[in-house]
Amino acid sequence: MVPVCLDIARNDPARREKLETIRGKSSYRQRDAVMDAGWATMPGAEEPNRDIAQACLASLDFEGSVDRSETKVDEG
Repeated sequence: MVPVCLDIARNDPARREKLETIRGKSSYRQRDAVMDAGWATMPGAEEPNRDIAQACLASLDFEGSVDRSETKVDEG
């Protein structure tokens, strides 16, 4: 489910603002901020999932992109 969370975040037009909000929270409030952003609410679900929010948070890159695995090294 984390890839779904990251995809929702990646395609969110307010992504940068939401990342700033999440970054500005204390570490124990960041999970709630991910849930408030709507990124941990899976398609078809009515409520966000705390476990998905926590796992998604661990994969978020606060330096710009949403998914650390998107970072590519140019080998030439």
